[in-house]
Amino acid sequence: MNNEPEIDPFLKRLRDRIDSDPDLTMAGLAKKAGLDNSAIRRMFERGAKNIRINTARKICTALGTTYEVFMSEQPTAEEAEIARLVSQLSEAERQLLLGFGKGLLAAQDQPPPKSSAGGQ
Repeated sequence: MNNEPEIDPFLKRLRDRIDSDPDLTMAGLAKKAGLDNSAIRRMFERGAKNIRINTARKICTALGTTYEVFMSEQPTAEEAEIARLVSQLSEAERQLLLGFGKGLLAAQDQPPPKSSAGGQ
């Protein structure tokens, strides 16, 4: 008989996602999802068996996906195409692409530039 606590499948996938992305932290993800700073860490500490779907959806939105796609076994067609294309790039090109992606995300968090009144 296995005495290991059962963990929610969502948490298993979330752990894999966090572990595979060195820029993703539990605290940062929780904040982006609109949760308490330590909410995700507490979920892992408790070994939660049943995560509220509403909480899981907030986390998925913060990851830039939906709960359904996050939990699906197969990558979306878009994800598969991105992976195929990235696999054909050199390491230097992948690093450039990664920097570009981070720049796009950072730009989303910036307020729009103010227009000047006398520039017409």
